[in-house]
Amino acid sequence: MNWILRVANVSKSFPDGADTRSVLSAESLTIGPGEVLALTGPSGSGKSTLLNLLAGTLLPDSGHLLLRTAAASGDEVIVIDELSQAARTRLRRRYIGYVFQFFNLVPTLTVRENVLLPLELNGLQRLSDEALGRLSTLGLADRLDDFPDHLSGGEQQRTAIARALAHQPVLVLADEPTGNLDAENAEHVVDLLIGQVRALGSAMVLATHNESIAAQADQIVRLAP
Repeated sequence: MNWILRVANVSKSFPDGADTRSVLSAESLTIGPGEVLALTGPSGSGKSTLLNLLAGTLLPDSGHLLLRTAAASGDEVIVIDELSQAARTRLRRRYIGYVFQFFNLVPTLTVRENVLLPLELNGLQRLSDEALGRLSTLGLADRLDDFPDHLSGGEQQRTAIARALAHQPVLVLADEPTGNLDAENAEHVVDLLIGQVRALGSAMVLATHNESIAAQADQIVRLAP
């Protein structure tokens, strides 16, 4: 299998008073290009913890997280948990796109400026036309010069999707991306998100409480508290 992401026997625990609480225990998974994996489970089951481990904002107690990237010299396999903090920051900026529940758009930037920001940070201005074209695909062609507070919730999340995909990340992480939307907008946004991820050939890990959304994924991992 041509994989993008591998999680190998990853465990994570946190201090809980005088004790230690295990959140993840020996989790393993593999995701290929264009594939979507849904994480489901009740609050406290470790969905956000696993996303944070994949993003390199947390480190596992044991196990490894491997990301395959396309480098100029060929494929490169990066062991995320072996990187320094600075290197993990660079990895997130270049190879990972993140879609949050509460949009996390920069309020002082227009839709256009929010989407182009990752390209400026990565020196990838050559992707600007494609990134702005994605806004048209997402139904935002007439909102380029609007600020986030002038957009509906669905429009803000679609802008956030365009921003997360602008630098063509190999891995997309989505943490309850429809949790702040009504049912109609939620279905539409997920359809667009999954379609765009598949078109890019990226891999996506999506955390959700919504079983109908999870059913659209290629794999479902159900975490227990």
